[in-house]
Amino acid sequence: MNYYTMADIKKLTGLSQTASYDLIRNLNNRLKKEYPGTVILTAKIPKWYFNKKTKMIGEEDEKENKQD
Repeated sequence: MNYYTMADIKKLTGLSQTASYDLIRNLNNRLKKEYPGTVILTAKIPKWYFNKKTKMIGEEDEKENKQD
């Protein structure tokens, strides 16, 4: 399985190091709730999960912009 690290998230999002770690931690918490029993690797997020969640965030932003 492929993972994003803090450095990858930092590059992709433009967030600071601390914010990137926070994002990974939050996404890992969501992943654990959605898929109980999943093994979580500290400071890494599965690429498929990150892409799934950030795509949803982008779609929500588009919906908000269309309503304005």
